[in-house]
Amino acid sequence: MDLKNSKPKRPYITFLVCLVLAFIGWCIVTFYKDYRVTLDYKIQCYNLPAGTQSVTVSDSVISLTFNQKGINYLMAPFSNKEKILYISVSELIQQKRKVSVYTFSNKEMREFLSHHNFGSELVAVESPEVVTFYMQ
Repeated sequence: MDLKNSKPKRPYITFLVCLVLAFIGWCIVTFYKDYRVTLDYKIQCYNLPAGTQSVTVSDSVISLTFNQKGINYLMAPFSNKEKILYISVSELIQQKRKVSVYTFSNKEMREFLSHHNFGSELVAVESPEVVTFYMQ
């Protein structure tokens, strides 16, 4: 048996197998890792209190931070659809006294929004610092 003349058969197959295994390992690590992502949502109000015809919000966009698994995090930038946050005004203001202007801090909004099902854990309300609802 002459070892000097023997050549490995098809070294590119071995390379491709190693490359595929490395890619599968990278996917597993990436998709199971937790990421923190901030997404912007447009605010839409519904379920207005009795006697209220319309509601104006101080900021029409709210930024929310979530903990997400890798697959959700990686798909978010490719999602072109507009994200809308539907807020029930009656539920939001039920703990406050009746006035025509309601102001909510980040903490209050986070507590209220923690009951919404976003598909991910809500961590924080990034901006605005204060959300004001004007009843008309």
